[in-house]
Formats: sequence, structure tokens, C-alpha cells
Amino acid sequence: MKKELLSASCIKSLNKAIEYELGHFYLYKLLANKMQGLGYFGAQKYFLAESAEEEQHYQKHVDFLNDLGIVAKLPTLAPEKDEVTSLIDAIQIAYDNELDLLNYYRKLYSQEEEEYPEIAEHLNFYLKTQREAVGFYGDMLVRLDLVKNDSCGILIIDKELKKLA
Repeated sequence: MKKELLSASCIKSLNKAIEYELGHFYLYKLLANKMQGLGYFGAQKYFLAESAEEEQHYQKHVDFLNDLGIVAKLPTLAPEKDEVTSLIDAIQIAYDNELDLLNYYRKLYSQEEEEYPEIAEHLNFYLKTQREAVGFYGDMLVRLDLVKNDSCGILIIDKELKKLA
């Protein structure tokens, strides 16, 4: 009989991380669609690229678990309820979600680092990625606040997002 290489609670926590990553994959697809509908084609392209990145993050977790002989669960995702009517709404939602995930990874890291150093090593990538994402979206929120409702300023930011995609 095969012995599990991780505790049941650790596996559950990593499956929750998978759910987060797939949720963000879905969220960024949704935000891309909303941005397209609002005429922010730079943000649309940016969020599509973000969605693809989240899918890679999901797969990285799946591969990590598979290397330990564990099959990841594929969660059912709930539909998003956030109302998106502007670029600032989309950026705020992205910021909030990335910050939530950063806090989740911090908690998971602190819970598992002593017993499973390989989990800590695996999570370092995610902690760095989340820190950078929170910083980026925080910067974008500050910039959007600076331009307020100036459509020209918002369109410049949208154009810059396209270049980042």
C-alpha cells in the first residue's frame, strides 16, 4: 500500500490553492470580456494574458502534487458576482483577489514550512508572484486615482496595459 507523502490537511490546502488559481484564471477571463465590452482593449489583452498565467500557476501546482503521487482535485468554480463597470473596478477586483491569494500563500507557507520544506520551496514562486501582482495592481490603482475620471488619462493607462500583455 502506498504511503502519502503529505498530510491530508496539506493536500487539502494545496487543492485550495489550485481552486484559487483556477478561480483567478476564470476571473481574468471575465474581466477581459468586460473590458472588451467597455472598449478598453489594452486591459482586455492584459487580462487575457493574466488568465493564461493563472492557468500555468494551476498546472504548476498539479505537477507538484503529481510528483508526490497525488492527483489534484478539479474544483467547481462559482460564478463571479462582482459588478464591473469601469477600468478601475476591474483593477480593484484584481488587486483584492491577488492580495487575498498572497495572504493565503503566506498562511500556507507558515503552516507547512517546518514539516514539508519542499512545500516551502514550491510556494516561494507563488509568494514572489503574488507580491509582484499586489504591487502592480496597487500602483495601477494609485495611477487611476490620479487621473480620476479623465477619459484621456484612463485611455493612456489602457494603452500601457496593452504593452504589458
